[in-house]
Amino acid sequence: METQLTYTQMRVRSRLNYRTACEITPATLAGVLEIGEVVRVLEGSEQLACEHCWVQIKLGRKHYYVCKMWLEPMRNKD
Repeated sequence: METQLTYTQMRVRSRLNYRTACEITPATLAGVLEIGEVVRVLEGSEQLACEHCWVQIKLGRKHYYVCKMWLEPMRNKD
């Protein structure tokens, strides 16, 4: 039986690099999200590394890491 993953939608509030691991190095850079983009954040994925709180996001079929401080919750009218 597969475990069902749960996601929450959040909005990017600044240009934001997404990474293959929770570390800030050129080797982990996978791409950039633009201000206002909506991403799916994996619930329960928070972890501390490199003095930042990271969460996993799902883009397409893959998961990546972003610094949570640059995300904001979606408002009801969004």
